[in-house]
Amino acid sequence: MVPQTFYALVLAARALLPGDPDPGGGDALQPGPKAVAARYEPDSREVTNWRSEAMDALEPKPVVAMAALFRAERPFVTRCVKLNNYWCIKSARWNGELATDIEGHVGFVSADHGADAAATLLRRYYLEFKRKSALDIVRRWAPAECNGATGIGGIAMLAVRGIGGTVRAQYLASRRQKGGSVRYTAKAGLSGKPGRVSMVIPMAPKTPQYRVPSIAAGMGEKPKPAKPPEPLVVARRKPVKEPSITASATPKPVAKVQVAAACPSEEQRHRNYAGRMVEGLGLGPSDDLKLFADDGTPLPNLTHVMLAMSAFELGALRASPDLVEGAIERAVAKVQENARAAAQKVELSRQAPQSVEP
Repeated sequence: MVPQTFYALVLAARALLPGDPDPGGGDALQPGPKAVAARYEPDSREVTNWRSEAMDALEPKPVVAMAALFRAERPFVTRCVKLNNYWCIKSARWNGELATDIEGHVGFVSADHGADAAATLLRRYYLEFKRKSALDIVRRWAPAECNGATGIGGIAMLAVRGIGGTVRAQYLASRRQKGGSVRYTAKAGLSGKPGRVSMVIPMAPKTPQYRVPSIAAGMGEKPKPAKPPEPLVVARRKPVKEPSITASATPKPVAKVQVAAACPSEEQRHRNYAGRMVEGLGLGPSDDLKLFADDGTPLPNLTHVMLAMSAFELGALRASPDLVEGAIERAVAKVQENARAAAQKVELSRQAPQSVEP
């Protein structure tokens, strides 16, 4: 009874979804034309046909059917599901790319186009970028988000160097005039105390104003009263004899500076991601995944890796094996087509008449 109820639920969800639900259209080597009319909605950041695509291309089916039929999107439906982009791929002028969201993730015409892009990108990483292991692929696929200056100290240092070392320095250098425009004045202190020297730099009547960033808020606060300057009289100290070094004396070990990892949470996320990719393959996160042959032909491990990556990216949902297998079949057909084209080109070059020199 349970399978029948589930099947009825899926049929009801398909009937309520817009568009043609027939998955049989289209060439075997190209994604079907069922999603040609799809468009990207920037306000909701979704592709209009994502529900019908999810019904055919995502698992588990009960969760997908509930999300599509009752619009119970959160927390099961992530942003990449609404983009027909089950591997959260960034924009690179992919085939079937409609638009991108504010973070650069692609909205695809169909889930088939998204799967084709994922297989193509993995082949590029593996063969062109020489990223063979799961960790190497993940660190480029989903890079850490805290590589820049983190913490108040790092940002403040950038702000100070940017203001004092760049803008102000260039402005003062451009305003420097001939004839001793910089004046120095000295004022002696009372009872022999050291005085102070002031430097005056004349500015033009219209001095450009610069906005102070929020990180520099408080730079104009009044400083705390400084302690009175100490006299410039240095007392002579008696020389201290250095202890003689004997053979029994051993130097004290210097404590090493403990450097914290720049982004420990992201590194752990990468390791979890890589562990999901190699789970069940008998490989480690740093081992060769053996995804493609030298000519670009997909190897059996590619199916497992693509399914695992989709599950990690989407959370509660994952790409179906049929979707991944279809993308791999199209990738194999493309490799074979390129090989036939290269062979024909070589054959034509052999048959071309050779010019004979007199």
